[in-house]
Amino acid sequence: MYEKIKTRSPNFDLHPVFEIPQTTSYLGYEEIFNVIYQQVQTFKKPCVVVIDSYYEINHQQLKDKIIDLLNPQLFIDMNEIKYNEAMIQQRLGQFITEDRINGVFVTGDIQQYFDLDKVVLAQQKIQEATGLVVIFGVGAGIMTHGDIFVYNNITIQRIKDGYFSALSNWGAHNENEDPLTKEKRFNFVESRLLDNHKRHMFPHMDYVIDGDDEYAPVMISGDDFRKALNYFASHPFKLEPFFNRGIWGGHWCKDVLNGGLDKENTAWGMTGWMNAQNALANHEFRIVGRDIIQYQPLNFLGHQNYFWFGYNCPVGCDFLDTWGGGNLSLQVHSDIAYGQEVFNSQFGHYESYYMLDTNENSCVYLGTKDGVKKDEIVKAFEQAQETGEFDDKKYINCFPMKTHDHIYIPSGTIHASGKDTLVLEINPIGFQTFKLWDWGRIDADGKPRPINIEHGAKVIQEEYQTEFVKNHLISKKSEVARGSGWRKEHSGTMEYELLKVDRYWFHKPIFFETKDHVKLHVLVEGEEAQKWYDKAGEEDQQEAAKEASTQSIEDVK
Repeated sequence: MYEKIKTRSPNFDLHPVFEIPQTTSYLGYEEIFNVIYQQVQTFKKPCVVVIDSYYEINHQQLKDKIIDLLNPQLFIDMNEIKYNEAMIQQRLGQFITEDRINGVFVTGDIQQYFDLDKVVLAQQKIQEATGLVVIFGVGAGIMTHGDIFVYNNITIQRIKDGYFSALSNWGAHNENEDPLTKEKRFNFVESRLLDNHKRHMFPHMDYVIDGDDEYAPVMISGDDFRKALNYFASHPFKLEPFFNRGIWGGHWCKDVLNGGLDKENTAWGMTGWMNAQNALANHEFRIVGRDIIQYQPLNFLGHQNYFWFGYNCPVGCDFLDTWGGGNLSLQVHSDIAYGQEVFNSQFGHYESYYMLDTNENSCVYLGTKDGVKKDEIVKAFEQAQETGEFDDKKYINCFPMKTHDHIYIPSGTIHASGKDTLVLEINPIGFQTFKLWDWGRIDADGKPRPINIEHGAKVIQEEYQTEFVKNHLISKKSEVARGSGWRKEHSGTMEYELLKVDRYWFHKPIFFETKDHVKLHVLVEGEEAQKWYDKAGEEDQQEAAKEASTQSIEDVK
C-alpha cells in the first residue's frame, strides 16, 4: 500500500478548522489590552481584574504588555503567594517519587500549595484598595473571581515541548532537569491540579486567551469560549494532529501525510487523543481537548462513560510509525489493580494494534512462547541489562502482519510493534507502560531509555503464550451486520473489555448514532471520508439501521 500511495498528493488535514458562528477574536497584545482596558473603564467603583493562567509560559509578556500598561494601584503576583519551592517539593514528594517516568497521581487541590496567611493578607489588601487591582498568575482564581476574570490558556503539547527547551515545572526551578522527569511531574501532579482548578473557573471566565504563542496571543470572550466548547461537545470534529520523534521512529507520516516535516522522524502521530490534543476554532483559537470534556462531560462522553471515567475520554488513537525505523521496546502494561495499588490510578492499560500499512518485514511481538515461565523471562530481561543481549527468538512470539490485521493487547501481555509498519494504536485511557528490553539502544539524549523490569515483573501474565495469543488475541473479524452499500465487522477486542472496536466497509453514505456514547472514527482505507451532521439526519439514521441484514454488498477495498 505504501508504494501505491506515497506519491499521491497528501490530503490529510493537518489543521482542521471549525467555524463557530457569531464569535469574535482579538489578535495580539495591543487588541487584548484595549479590550480589557475599555472594560475596566466601565467600572465606577474600584475594579478587580483577575488574570488566572494554566501555566507560566507567557507571563513576562502578559505583565509587560497588558498589566503594566493598566497601571494598577495594587498588583498581586500569585508566585509570591504560593509556598516556596522547598515546601512545594515536600508536599509533592510522595507523588513525584524517585522514578524517572512513573509517579503517583496527586490528591487534593491547588489551594494546598498556597500560603493561607498570605492569601488572607492579600484578600484584605484587595478589600481596602480604592483603585485598580490586578491579581495575576497560576491559581489567581482562588483569591477572588473579581470584576473581570481573564483566563490564560496553554495547551498540553506546548507545555511538554517546553520541557525540552528549559521550561521548569510549576513551583520549581528545574529547567535543566531531565525532560522526561519534568513531564512525569506534569502528568501525575500538575495537570490534575490545574485541570481541576480550571474546571471550577469555567463559569467565571469573562475572557479567555490562547497563550500558546507567547508573541501572538489570541483572545475571545468567555461567552464565545463556552459557545465553542458546546459546539465541539455536540458535533463531529477532528483534532489538530501533531507528531513526535522517537528513537525507533519512521517516515511514513512524512511521506504520506506530509506531517511532522520539521521532525527527525514521526514515531508518534497523535490523531485522536482528547486528553492531549486541541481543536481549532475560527482558524486562530485553540480549544484544549480536555476543556471540552471538563465543561460538557455528559454531552460529550455520554452517561455511561462519565460514570466509568469521569472527566476523561475513554478512548484515543495514534499512528505508530516504524516505516524505515526500528522495533518498539518490548513492553508490558499495568492492569487496574496494580495501577490502583502503586500509582493511585483509576485505570489499567490495554490496547490494540490495527495494521494500516505493512510490507514483507512487518511483524508484531506478542506474548511469550509456549512453556516460558514468568520467573524465567524476568531473569532473562534482568541479565540483558548487564550483558546487552536478549534472545527474543527464544522467549517472545513474532507474528508476521498484513495490512488490516488487528491484534488485541490486554494488560500483562509482553508486546512490541516491529519495524516497517504503520500501526493504528487504539487505546483506552491508561498511563503505565513498562519497558522490559529496548534492544540495547541509547536515546537521543545520550542516556539509556528507561527500563522498568521491577514494575513489569509484577504485571506480566504468564498465560499469554503462543496458543492463547493465536486463539484469542489475533482478531478473526466477525461480521455482525450488513445493508445496502455497507457491512459491519467486530474487530480486535475481548468479551470483558469496555471498549468496542468495529470496522465498516462502505461505498454509500453510512449513518452513525452516538446513542449516548463517544465514538472515534478513523479512515483505514480509501482516498477520503467526509463527515455530515444534521439533526434532521437522525430519522435517516434510524431507517438505515432497519435495513435487512440479508442484502448483498459490494466488497470495497
